[in-house]
Amino acid sequence: MDVLSGIEPSHGACISGACRKGGIARDFVSSVKDKRKDFDRSRKRQKIKREAWFIQQLPGSSTLIAFMETDDVEKAISDFAHSTDPFDIWLKDSARAITGIDLNEPRKDPVPETLLSYGF
Repeated sequence: MDVLSGIEPSHGACISGACRKGGIARDFVSSVKDKRKDFDRSRKRQKIKREAWFIQQLPGSSTLIAFMETDDVEKAISDFAHSTDPFDIWLKDSARAITGIDLNEPRKDPVPETLLSYGF
């Protein structure tokens, strides 16, 4: 993952990666929306309270940004990385195809340091 920054160390994380295929990313999100019940179950299993995905257009590239809010960021990321649920496997494989990020590997670096927050 290129960047990991958080709002509150115990509450949120933002995962950002170069989006090599912006059009495919939009198609992928459309597929996730079609599987909304599976997505909701996945997020509940990992105890994620809120999640939002964004695409940032930059000169010559795009960045896919995913924000999640949970009580235990490290556990949520680890649980997702180790999940063998068919939907989670599909989600991780699809994300890797778009960004090159392997979400099967939990991060080994520390939880982000909060620099500024508002309303959290």
